[in-house]
Amino acid sequence: MNVEAAAARYAPQGRVALGFAKGKMGGDPVYAAVLARMPAEGTLLDVGCGEGYLLALAAEAHPGLRLVGLDHDEGRLGSAKQALTDRAPALTSEDARTATLPQADAIACLDVLHYQPADQQDELIAKLAGALRPGGQLWIRDAAADAGWRSTLTTWSERFAVAVGRHRGDGVFLRPRGELPAAMAACGLRVESVDCSEGTPFANVLHVGHAP
Repeated sequence: MNVEAAAARYAPQGRVALGFAKGKMGGDPVYAAVLARMPAEGTLLDVGCGEGYLLALAAEAHPGLRLVGLDHDEGRLGSAKQALTDRAPALTSEDARTATLPQADAIACLDVLHYQPADQQDELIAKLAGALRPGGQLWIRDAAADAGWRSTLTTWSERFAVAVGRHRGDGVFLRPRGELPAAMAACGLRVESVDCSEGTPFANVLHVGHAP
């Protein structure tokens, strides 16, 4: 995982942007976990891509991938567009709940679902699963509600992020660890769940859904 090269894409946006990109890519275990499972070719769709950190890492690791991302925060999406100009990714400012999703070989939805009530989470999971090509993978990373103090800390951290405008959503709706993989399995996916909080105090879990 070439963090240095991926983070360097943000250098033209200033030292703060470069430092944040480097810290996020190198410090959040979800990127290494997803990169290890990422196909070398096909289409990668990042739902809630933010500044495009996963797409930037994918751009360095897999030149053959077609990169697609969407996010309803136009400011963060603008940062992604600047960082990825050489790859001409398809980046759009849309809400995943109402957007028309392209068919993809891999779909990432990282730290997005908990900003929506449970019924909307399940609806979006079904929509994402429906956009997977045969043999594709859906990666959902979110925090579990039943992990003790880690869950409490994650909830308050996310509420603060929403309050200050860092993230947008209807609130913070964490769910017990087993509910998201159950919703994915109901869509016909084979699911594996792995802890994804190493080096952090949060209750994050990565759920990997495999399409038949």
